[in-house]
Amino acid sequence: MDLTESQKNAVAQWFADGASLDEIQKRIKSEFGVHMTYLDLRLMVAELPQPDEVAPEEKPAENPDEPESSAVPEADAPEAQDAPEEQAPSDDSAEKANVSVNLDAITIPGTMASGDVTFTDGTKGKWYLDGYGRLGLDAGPGYRPPPADAALFQARLMELLRSRGII
Repeated sequence: MDLTESQKNAVAQWFADGASLDEIQKRIKSEFGVHMTYLDLRLMVAELPQPDEVAPEEKPAENPDEPESSAVPEADAPEAQDAPEEQAPSDDSAEKANVSVNLDAITIPGTMASGDVTFTDGTKGKWYLDGYGRLGLDAGPGYRPPPADAALFQARLMELLRSRGII
């Protein structure tokens, strides 16, 4: 079950406040009455806009008496221009990115699903979902895929698992 926009905003706030995914999962269950798997929650949080990515019209005005046109947009602030931005891949970069995700014909014993992944830098790895729906990835000691690759991997994995009726 998907959450409403107001529920997603609440989850985003909990995450921004430093709540762990486990705590958020429990709060979604207790406050919204929605059971969400750990993997679904993880992917949803990855897709949520960060507080600095919210459109200006969605942000509360700092001074309600001050007209909006006199407010300096956050993107024009000098510190915002110097800070590197991490963004989810756009549709163009998602098409250019070559992250392939495959499902094993024979699942690794003790897992719900398993398969292979190849990232844009050519690194290959094995992924698996354990019995609790937690995602694991083994692509070599200390390897961390680029953030755009990680987001694309998770999205493609969800599509693959849904198309096969696993989740």
